[in-house]
Amino acid sequence: MTSTLSTALQQLARFTSIELFFIAISVLATIIIALIGAMLYIMLAKKNIANRQAQLQQQFKYWLVSIILQDADQQQRFEIPDDIKPLVHRRFARKALLAELVRLKNDLSGQSGDNLIKLYNELRLDRLSAYDMRNGRWFVKAKGIQELAVMEQTAYLNEIYPLANHRHPMVRMEAQIALVYLQQYDGLSFFENLKYPLTEWHQIKLLQLLANHPIPSETIVTSWLNSTNPSVVQFTLKLIAEQHATQFQNEVIACLSHPDDAVRRQAIGCLGEIPSAPAANALRARYTNESSKVLQLTILSGLMKTGTAGELPFLQELQLAQDESVRLAALKTIQHLQQQA
Repeated sequence: MTSTLSTALQQLARFTSIELFFIAISVLATIIIALIGAMLYIMLAKKNIANRQAQLQQQFKYWLVSIILQDADQQQRFEIPDDIKPLVHRRFARKALLAELVRLKNDLSGQSGDNLIKLYNELRLDRLSAYDMRNGRWFVKAKGIQELAVMEQTAYLNEIYPLANHRHPMVRMEAQIALVYLQQYDGLSFFENLKYPLTEWHQIKLLQLLANHPIPSETIVTSWLNSTNPSVVQFTLKLIAEQHATQFQNEVIACLSHPDDAVRRQAIGCLGEIPSAPAANALRARYTNESSKVLQLTILSGLMKTGTAGELPFLQELQLAQDESVRLAALKTIQHLQQQA
């Protein structure tokens, strides 16, 4: 009797395990099918949105071309075609129109660009851009800032300025670019409270925006060179070098003693773009006190631009150094200076 009961319980247990196994398989299969269905739905929804956007952009195309070509009167509003009028009040269509305006404005300037800005203002599309700028998601916020900058919306500068110190790098980068795009050197006022370093790429972007604008004030540049943020000092040295601003020679020479290696390297390069006898003397003097071998070699390369025949005795002495890389760098600089002479 006991043996029979034990066998029955074992069979029941085995049957229950198999049943549970099939239930688990069924649930898992249902979840997988549901996920695949959801993915297909999302893909189709995105495709439909893209198709709708393409249709709207095509619908806006000829109207916007006519806007671009007009010799607009600032006092007169642009005429909206009858087939477009219902669309400019629909959020989805307004967003598609906004994207097209920003795309076109990036490629246009002068009267054509001004016309696009005028239309943007007339339709109050800045509200969409500002709404995105205030969004909590970083990529939406960055997009809104970029749109406001491209469409030259200086009315939003007070809202953009605090975002120059935003915790997300893309948001603060777009905010900083927007400030400089809209205000040139005045836009760099965020340097005073900048908590984060400027990346190399970002420095290049800011320099591009300022390329056609001469340095307006010696005082402000001097304050940047004394910043506690090394990347601000580095950027300022690049700016001085690009504009060949010789009036800052003494300040640049002072940066040769900066505690940050990257700043000292940039100062060496900067002196090469504003060559002079004091610059060469400063580099020669710094060589002895420089703790970084890499920067010592950078100084020897820098002397190719700033040095004269007066540096030859110093360089010839270095050819007796034990370090082969120093001897080779000194020889290369000697040969260059002799050719220049």
